[in-house]
Parts: sequence; C-alpha cells; structure tokens
Amino acid sequence: MKKTYILAVMVLLMVAVLLVPAFAEAKYKIAFVPKLIGIPYFNAMEEGGKKAAEDLDVEFIYTGPVTADVAKQSEIVDNLITQGVDAIAVAPNDPAAITPVLKKAQEKGIIVLTSDTDGAQDVREVFVNQALQDAIGYTTLDELAKAMNYEGEFAIVSCGPTAWNLNTWILYELQKLAEYPNMKLVTIRYAEEDVQMAINVMLDLINAFPNLKGVIGQCSTSAPGVAEAVEQAGKIDQIFATGISVPSMMAKYVKSGAVKSFVLWNPVDLGYLTVWAAKYLLDKNTFEDGKEYDVSGIETKPVFLAQDKMLVLGPPKVFDASNVDQFNF
Repeated sequence: MKKTYILAVMVLLMVAVLLVPAFAEAKYKIAFVPKLIGIPYFNAMEEGGKKAAEDLDVEFIYTGPVTADVAKQSEIVDNLITQGVDAIAVAPNDPAAITPVLKKAQEKGIIVLTSDTDGAQDVREVFVNQALQDAIGYTTLDELAKAMNYEGEFAIVSCGPTAWNLNTWILYELQKLAEYPNMKLVTIRYAEEDVQMAINVMLDLINAFPNLKGVIGQCSTSAPGVAEAVEQAGKIDQIFATGISVPSMMAKYVKSGAVKSFVLWNPVDLGYLTVWAAKYLLDKNTFEDGKEYDVSGIETKPVFLAQDKMLVLGPPKVFDASNVDQFNF
C-alpha cells in the first residue's frame, strides 16, 4: 500500500514537472484588425505591433480585409473570437457595423480595444488614439492655410464616408475654418482607401472648380492621391495639397513642390502602444485619469483620459522638406 502511494506521488510530481513548461510558455494572443491590410500606414502599425509582441512576450496576430470592406472586417473579428484570442483591437471601417461582433467578443471574455479610429464606445475598454481629434483637424487646416496664403477655394478628399476618425477631423477643420474668412470649402468627396481613386476624384475636382487653390487628402491614401493629381494636371504652385499620410508616400510630392507640408504621427509607435495597452489590461491593470505612462519602446509618454476611455499617443507631427527624409515609415 505504501509503495503504491509513493508511486502515485511520483507520477503526480512527474506530471506536474511536465506541465510547468506548458503553462509557462502560454502567451496572451493579441489581435489587431486594421481597416485594410497592404497599405504603408497599417504596415507601419503592424511593424510596431510585432516589436511590442517581441518585447512583451505575447503573440501578435495581424489580420484584416484587403479592401475597406465593412462586412469582411466583422467576419474577421468573428473568426478571431472562434480562435479564442485574449484581446482584439480594431480600427473600424464603420463604427456602428462593428459593434455587434465586438459585443460578442466582450461577452466571450475577450478584451476589446479600438485603435487609430474609434467605434463601439459602449463595448471597447480603451481607444488607443494617435492624437487628440481637435489637434489633428486644426493642424491640418493650419498647414493648408499657410500654403494657400490664407485665401481661396479648397476641397477635401476623404476616404470612407463612415470612418469616425476622418469625419471627426473634418468637423474640427470646419470649426477652425472660422478663423480664415478668406478661405472657402467648395466640396467634400470620398475615394475609399484607394490612391488611384483619389487621383481620379482630384482630377475631376480640378476640372469642376477652376478656382481651386487647395486640397486636403484626409487619409493616408487620399493625401498622396490628390498630390499626384496636382502633379499630373501641371498645377504645382497653383493648387496646394496637404493631408494626413506617411512620409514614404508623401516625400516625393514634398520634393516636387506639390505638397509644402503634411500631418501625421508615428504609426509604428501607435501599433506598439496598441499591443502594450492590450497586455496592460490583460494583466488586470486599470488606467488612471490624467496619468502619463512610461512605455519603453516608443518616443512619447501617452496620457489616459478617463472621460473618453482614451489613451493618447501624443500630439500630431508636421512633416516638410526639413524632416521628411528622417522617417522610414
């Protein structure tokens, strides 16, 4: 009887020893679903997410639709729920449409975040925001105003008409416009998340509005698209383009003169912060209102704003001929 007891104890100890590495090796699975994959902006966020996963010892899953497809994005999130990930961060193409599937994720015990653009505000725990919305909108219009010498007609070419972040920036641009009485917005058009479509839309605008003097490309694909159209139409120094995009897509237009300056932040850092925030929540931590966080691996000290459950990366950055070659995203 005693030998049997000792043998049983030894077996249990051996099983425990064998199981320890398995439990030790278990990692959080953190997924990020961008609006679409394959464009430089979200490629940069992916790079940051991978770096964070390496530093924080988590598994990073990057997956999304190949076009800004609202239904496909929801389907991808649903698949991630089935896979049993621990956290899902999404840059929603349509805030309303993504809400039901994110609520399903929440009900399964999955930490839900938004990043880059917000949505599902009653569901997500944190919005990892690149910069305050008013600062982005104000800065973008200020840069256009300077290029246009504070007068003339301008247009906005945005991407998805339901994109919360883009629409919010536009609202603040319109608010800021009150400070420039000699500038007039003539139209807002949409080009999805497609550079070629933005080129075509801008060429149409040049024909439709002969007095057009400026244009804002409201997202990372429309900004280079409108700049390319200005070049193709031979309108450099007659029509001034700006917008929100990455240096890798805008540097050539800064050098040609089609763009004097443009606005962004560091999307690599934004991807890093998204994964960091997910792990912070998975570790049962809570964010404190007004607190700045030291996040090794990024350049800024993000601050949390409890009223909006928002973790803000930092202020927007202006790129021009003096600094555009200093960045590789």
